[in-house]
Amino acid sequence: RSRDPTWVPRPRNAFIIFRCNYTREHAARNSHEADEQSLTKTLSRRAGEAWKKLPTAEKDKYKRLADREREEHARLYPHYRFRP
Repeated sequence: RSRDPTWVPRPRNAFIIFRCNYTREHAARNSHEADEQSLTKTLSRRAGEAWKKLPTAEKDKYKRLADREREEHARLYPHYRFRP
């Protein structure tokens, strides 16, 4: 995909934006873990658990960010169609 010059990445959804923020904030605290793959897996699992416990108002904040990102993506790539 990344080698294809016409490939366009999908816009991120609310959870993916949350997970990116969560892992960025918590990676520094857990940098003592030796295995980076294990750390990433652990942080992703914890992010999923944190997302489930997140209040609706907080989730709405990430949904608004995802909506903005989707709108910007549509502006930049007007002919984009998701093709798995």
